[in-house]
Amino acid sequence: VRSASGKSPQQQQQVRLPMYCDVYTPNAEPSLYEEIVSVDRLAELCRGHQAEYNDVHMPMNLVLFEDALGHVCRIARVLRQPSGNALLLGVGGSGRQSLTRLAAHIAGYEVFQIEITKNYGVREWREDLKTVLKLAGYEMKNVVFLFVDTQIAEEIFLENVNNILSGGEVPNLMDDSDLGVVYEKMTPLVAAAGLPASKANLNSMFVRKVKEHMHVVVCMSPLSGDYTSRIRQFPSLINNTTIDWYSAWPPDALKA
Repeated sequence: VRSASGKSPQQQQQVRLPMYCDVYTPNAEPSLYEEIVSVDRLAELCRGHQAEYNDVHMPMNLVLFEDALGHVCRIARVLRQPSGNALLLGVGGSGRQSLTRLAAHIAGYEVFQIEITKNYGVREWREDLKTVLKLAGYEMKNVVFLFVDTQIAEEIFLENVNNILSGGEVPNLMDDSDLGVVYEKMTPLVAAAGLPASKANLNSMFVRKVKEHMHVVVCMSPLSGDYTSRIRQFPSLINNTTIDWYSAWPPDALKA
């Protein structure tokens, strides 16, 4: 059986869609967004990054088959974009978190993720949000805030993530002591921009730095019963992210 193109179904399955990334040429400044000529070479490069990651973090034993490499390339590309955020849609165990960690390492960013415990609640969540916002806002570190739908102990968690995606801040999150440090750190930046050191300008500069240095990656399962209602209730999950779908792994993944 042959299609109109003259190729059999077996031959058609072997045709690879074009793949592009900005990690194919290491140490390029600025990074080059180019077509991947050799998947094997890309896999070798990513395995090298994985080994570097495993030297300093909890080791990840990943099998980098072609479909997984495609996800790594897409996530790394999104993270390098100004205000680049991602929504990864797939079932649990599809590699969303691990591939995000690898992509963040390739991009040179650190990953921040909350740790849900028995007593983890809104208070602990707010403290974690302060920590990651300060990392990005006045320490100006490139940080990936990795958040999974299984960590939504309270709906306020997702509401706050929605606020960060839409505006770069969470209303009424920081008290006077926190804001005092923020304003102190932002004062030289506001002065360098030729603006008066008003609270509005100081806060605006902080939000700008958060948007510049912080990247949110949300992992959700479309099979979750709350998925549809949450997407409708918090539109920034769609409007302010790039979506990457995780389909069922192909046969070559099992072989690998």
